[in-house]
Amino acid sequence: MLAVVVESWERAREIVRQRAGEAAYSSWLGQLTPVSIERGTVYFEAETRFVADRVRALFRPLLQEVLSAEIGTQVLVEIQWRENGGFDQLEVSPQRPIVDDSNRLAWLVLQNLKNGKELPAQVFFFHGVEGVGKTFLLRWYREHARRELLWFDLATLLKAFQAAHRDQADGRSAGRGGGNRGDRGNSGAGKSTDRGVGSRRSPMDGRVAGLESELASAGILVIDEIHRIAGKSKLQQFLVRVLERREQEQLPTVMASRWHPHDVRDLDAGLATRFLAGFVAQIERPGPLGRLRYLRALEGAPSRNGRASAVETMARQLDGTYPELRAAWSRGRTGAPSRYLELIDPGRVFGRTRDRVAEQFGVAVDDLLGKSQSRAVSRARKVLALLCLEQGLSGGEVGRFLGGRTRAAVSYMVRSLQTEMARSAELRGVIEGLL
Repeated sequence: MLAVVVESWERAREIVRQRAGEAAYSSWLGQLTPVSIERGTVYFEAETRFVADRVRALFRPLLQEVLSAEIGTQVLVEIQWRENGGFDQLEVSPQRPIVDDSNRLAWLVLQNLKNGKELPAQVFFFHGVEGVGKTFLLRWYREHARRELLWFDLATLLKAFQAAHRDQADGRSAGRGGGNRGDRGNSGAGKSTDRGVGSRRSPMDGRVAGLESELASAGILVIDEIHRIAGKSKLQQFLVRVLERREQEQLPTVMASRWHPHDVRDLDAGLATRFLAGFVAQIERPGPLGRLRYLRALEGAPSRNGRASAVETMARQLDGTYPELRAAWSRGRTGAPSRYLELIDPGRVFGRTRDRVAEQFGVAVDDLLGKSQSRAVSRARKVLALLCLEQGLSGGEVGRFLGGRTRAAVSYMVRSLQTEMARSAELRGVIEGLL
């Protein structure tokens, strides 16, 4: 498809020159290089950010009109600048995450938070599949935040919550055993209580209340992998109290999740309301320009000359997450596959997930894809369908790979499994372990 865009742009140049004027064309439009077309959008690259911003603001409607006429169908135009001009100097890290259309909204929100600008919410909930850079964005924010920041991933928060419960229970047990209750006033738990919990929660006047106060009073609270709170009812109720107090104090809370709040299983209604009442934004897989920048950074200096064409081809052909891009790039560099790279496609995602499900449930791959309706195979097939949908495959794709089943059949399987999951904590745990 790039060849079509390049040819169309070569034909369109003269029309653009005539309509924009020689001076404008020479200063701004003549520098543009088409790099990709994807989902009806033609992506151009400019030499500098200033040129990209100028073209986007003044000439994008003209480019869209002329290119649509040349290509023969309506297209949109997006412009990105050639970062730093030297791809070998690019850094892809938590200190410098890639920003493109896939994550620009979340990026802008975090930038505004960093700069202390007023926003219409205090809870910010970002969600997207594994590997789209959610944690990178949060780490960038942590490095640049200008206020006190408290960071947890869900696993760490759960351990802190459980430890606080154990310590509190041990303290009560010691008190019942005849220990001096007055000594507790000098303990860490007593100090935590003094931080503002109040007497209205007398059952929670120990270490749990201290942890609650610590989270509730932090200037900024960041919680990563919040989707793992699914099914943890006590921790959910604890977090509801924390968010209530933070809202009263107008303190920002930033969370990242693999799923939208509606899709987190066994989520307390009050906590779901808190999530949805804030700012919710999806972070998607990197677009073609994000992929190009990432692969150029991985490639280093050769992406400027001898391997520039190969890197650009890879960015156009791959449509995956950052780990998938890096894996394909690594295979291409080592020369392991017979082809330069193995394209990432829904079939590969399905195959990888199919093998994990077959191993977990002890069923044969042929049975999974066949007509067997045994209880074990049927459940494993439903799990496979759900996991594939979670990873971005469409119902039609899942049905096709599952031996030609219809989209409606896939939808029925997933609904049936969700009903089973609502009744079985064990099944929910198994499925969460596969995600």
